[in-house]
Amino acid sequence: MKNISTASHISPQVKDVLRLLGAGTLLVSLFMFPGAGLGIGAIYSAYKKLQREKDYEKWKKYNLPRLKFILRRLHKQKLVTTVEKSGVTSICLTKKGKLKTLKYKLEEMEIDRSRHWDGKWRLVIYDISKFKRKQQEALRRMLKKLKLLQLQKSVYLTPYPCDNEINFLREYFGVSEGVLYIIAEKLENSESYKEYFGI
Repeated sequence: MKNISTASHISPQVKDVLRLLGAGTLLVSLFMFPGAGLGIGAIYSAYKKLQREKDYEKWKKYNLPRLKFILRRLHKQKLVTTVEKSGVTSICLTKKGKLKTLKYKLEEMEIDRSRHWDGKWRLVIYDISKFKRKQQEALRRMLKKLKLLQLQKSVYLTPYPCDNEINFLREYFGVSEGVLYIIAEKLENSESYKEYFGI
């Protein structure tokens, strides 16, 4: 039988738990409520019943008492709740929990610069309503954090693919209609931009 060690050396952090839940990794409620340590076999049985053994593997590496402590705290903060499916009660994020997860994703966001350059340029152009000044300023800070080069007041450049990141920022800040993502094969002064980005 599969086993979960309460003496596991991996101590989960709040963001680890939220990230896994945000990715859709199933977490049965037996991990959170009192008595979970007495019925470890029941935990695995619940995953097996739902054919989600792989999700079990992602959680079992964590120290169980610490995981239970975090889950109870998240539940108290109304960041997680419980739902029942196929006779198994599991833990999922609330709307508040999803927003918290998105904030962690925002803080950790980076553009992958390891791939060989494909010869194309990415331009991000925005024209955001004056009624969304805070969102515009937050977007500007993120574009600089992602190391895009500012060409004009509302125009930024990078040679690296970042459509997923830009789409996320559009949705997160609620400015989808005001942000344009362009892929260009030719660009004036490209040699100076290549030198700037070291490509």
